[in-house]
Amino acid sequence: MITRLILIAALAALGFAARASTIGDNLDSRVTARDGWVAYRVPMVAGVDEPCCYTVHQGAATKKGCDLDRRGWSFASDPDDPDGPVAALVGRLVVYLRVEHGRVERVRAVGASCPVRTEDTIRWIDPVDPTSSVAMLSSLLDRRAADAEDGGLVALAYHADASATRALAGRAEPSHSFKEREQALFWLGQTRGVEGADVIEHHATTDADPKLRAQAIFALSQSRATEVYARILTLAHDDPAEYVRGQAFFWLAHLNDARAKDDIIASLKTESSDRVREQAVFALSQLRDGAADEALIAVLRGDYPRAVKKPALFWLGQSGSPQAMAYFDAALK
Repeated sequence: MITRLILIAALAALGFAARASTIGDNLDSRVTARDGWVAYRVPMVAGVDEPCCYTVHQGAATKKGCDLDRRGWSFASDPDDPDGPVAALVGRLVVYLRVEHGRVERVRAVGASCPVRTEDTIRWIDPVDPTSSVAMLSSLLDRRAADAEDGGLVALAYHADASATRALAGRAEPSHSFKEREQALFWLGQTRGVEGADVIEHHATTDADPKLRAQAIFALSQSRATEVYARILTLAHDDPAEYVRGQAFFWLAHLNDARAKDDIIASLKTESSDRVREQAVFALSQLRDGAADEALIAVLRGDYPRAVKKPALFWLGQSGSPQAMAYFDAALK
């Protein structure tokens, strides 16, 4: 009896695998079978907030829902969403594709609990193999299907499948346009964890284009991977381009890391470029919770050249805080 059950289970597994293979192999034809909106669900990458469309009222974000029929379309993710996804929908991504004349013209992807609106009927084609979904979206990007480029990158980024990381990494390579590389790096930072951060750091340290390296540093600052701070601090010290080092200091200040104040101030002693030191002082002015004024006053009281103290004086004057005013009162006396 047990042997018979095992045999039945094995045959069932083989049947499911064959069905899944068939589903994956003809995904493109299933999607383009009829014009209109078509949708399917796949697992969403872990550790990210659900993407949806939000409106902000009096500082609070409210889930608004997304209009599929609008051409101009943007979304965000809100970790404090008061209408967070119900348990059954957690970890699910919905990919929406607009088919016109047998071709995919638009790609949209949001969390499964995100409300969407459209005047058309949505045709569902679940189940879909996630690896096949990544392959199809990558193919759409290669074909430059209408505005599928941006939507396709976003959809790739939120797929849980490991092939999505490889697909995004491929689009960050120099063979692609600057815009696509920039977007691929951004989404690697937003959604792909340590593996994404490793890809970004590679481009931040090796790419020949300083503008791309600067964009990579921004992307790295968006990552939730551990020790992003240390990676960016190294780039702030080592990059050969003044512009890139200045950008690195700026994003260090925005990481909300307690080490930033002392590390940026210390760099004023070792950095040789007045331009970068000016950017570093500006970065100090971006620190939060009173740390900015404290840091700028420390620079003004320290042994620094005029090229450093002049911007520190300016940015402290822009603060207008009681701490800044107290410093000016004492200095003027």
